[in-house]
Amino acid sequence: MADTIISTQGSATVTLAASDKIALYSPQEYQVFQVVGYPNFPGTLDLLFQGSGFYTSSAFSAAGQVVVNAGSAPVTYNVGTAAVVGRVVNVPTQGTPTALNAAGDLTAAAMLSGIVTSTTAAAVTATFITGAVLDAAVDMGVGDFFDWSAINTGGSNAFTVTAGVTGMTLVGAGAVAANSSGRFRTRKTAAETFVTYRLS
Repeated sequence: MADTIISTQGSATVTLAASDKIALYSPQEYQVFQVVGYPNFPGTLDLLFQGSGFYTSSAFSAAGQVVVNAGSAPVTYNVGTAAVVGRVVNVPTQGTPTALNAAGDLTAAAMLSGIVTSTTAAAVTATFITGAVLDAAVDMGVGDFFDWSAINTGGSNAFTVTAGVTGMTLVGAGAVAANSSGRFRTRKTAAETFVTYRLS
């Protein structure tokens, strides 16, 4: 699903299927409520989140609805089993960094968090998801990009970003040495196709 924007001071009721999550972003305070129903009673609103920045709900165990109230800035949201707000890039606030302390996938959510950290003493290999999976998770046009960083504070081993998957290419060194950081830019070049450049 493409990102949807709720205008300043606006409100929206969003329907989620079972296993869906809702991911949201606004630079200003907003509210997210779950509509809770009880037999023979009108639905009530249960507060899930109030604040600014990024928020992603837990997966819904059954279909349901949430109500989103925007504040003094628009709210961008996305719904799905791996919901990620895709159009919010290079924003002035920072969500919670994603930790990757064992070999595994470098997910869309991890990169879009803006900072990926590794604190383990062991060497870590972070493998990109495929271009198709990333394209399904973000709302980006050809030429759009987002920047993200990897910070390696563990031991004496490298944190290594590797592309070895369809639709993802890495330009430049993928290894981030211990006690250092690397800056990357991921750019969409075609449908289901991305290039990540090592900037520093």
